Amino acid sequence: MSNTSNLQSQNIQWKQVWSLIALNLAIVISWVAYNKYQPELLTQFRFSQYVFELAIVQGLILFVTPPIAGWFADKARLKGNRTIPVVGIGINFVSMVFMVVAVTVWANPGGIIRMFFPLMIVLWLVFMNVFHSPAISTLDMFVPREKLPQIMAIFAVITDMAASIEPSIIDLITFFGAPITFAAGGLMVFGAGLWLQSTVRSFKPLTDHDQNTDTPQASSRFGVVLLLGLFMGFATMYFFELFPNLTAAKLPFLKSTGFKSSYFTSILIAFSALLCYPLSLWAQRFSVIKAAWIGVVGCAVMLLGISVFSGTPALVCFILYPIFYALMSVTFLPLAFVNLSSRQKVLGIGLFFSGVQLASSVAEALQAGKFI
Repeated sequence: MSNTSNLQSQNIQWKQVWSLIALNLAIVISWVAYNKYQPELLTQFRFSQYVFELAIVQGLILFVTPPIAGWFADKARLKGNRTIPVVGIGINFVSMVFMVVAVTVWANPGGIIRMFFPLMIVLWLVFMNVFHSPAISTLDMFVPREKLPQIMAIFAVITDMAASIEPSIIDLITFFGAPITFAAGGLMVFGAGLWLQSTVRSFKPLTDHDQNTDTPQASSRFGVVLLLGLFMGFATMYFFELFPNLTAAKLPFLKSTGFKSSYFTSILIAFSALLCYPLSLWAQRFSVIKAAWIGVVGCAVMLLGISVFSGTPALVCFILYPIFYALMSVTFLPLAFVNLSSRQKVLGIGLFFSGVQLASSVAEALQAGKFI
């Protein structure tokens, strides 16, 4: 291969990367809308007594669907179809279910049609997770492995900033109402998915699109990948879901000033997002593995400090936690790619996202059942 080709092969394919980022952002906003309207819609359709059972089903779907979808996607890739057929099917079904839910909510039907509403929720959850991990698994087609932390930083910046302004997003979707929100969500996911598929179809890899150099006999380290997902999910669950209550309990001076704990958490999430890019560049130069360990140990120490202390010492731990969480955000998925063979890449990424979802699913089920 010529020097020019070698240089080009190290370039990030930005068009494809941005289409993946757009799809990921559409998923984040769709989840915000779903979480906002789920309790109201269950009440509207008289299923509120089944909120605990739905939370258990949701957790099972989020844990089981990504690796199953990944297994089928890997089979398609080995036949020369890459992962796009699986992505296309999932996106089309999610968009369709979004539209059906929008019409159903607007019409507010009764009788037997009302009974189909839980089925629509389950279908939405299944197909939302059918295409997510196969889509993200295409990332190393477009990004050299050594630059993955840098790209994950951009993902984290955009995703975390969207999470940090969730109260504003909720106000906006409340203003528009459920039917318009679900219709817009369907169009947003469909548009982002269409963009991704068009950019991938136009992509002409200069070398083999899998950057793995493993031999055909090399095996994936699924246990390591799942463990990475579990650690990432645990850290995310604490940060995004438990921090508002923890700050209210551990930082009483916030309440005395009238500053909402949810706003304080949003500031911390935004702070973490802004740190992701410079920390990703540092991790690339330093060591991705060592940076990941620093992130894990740092998050664990900060959570221990938060559980033990209150007042100013706890405030220090709250402020330092986003730094270590940002390190985890930019290093864990690249490490998952490193531990997967090319033949089982999408299955492995599915396992990673299963691990990420597990802690939040358990917490949501316990909250729905009023156990915590």
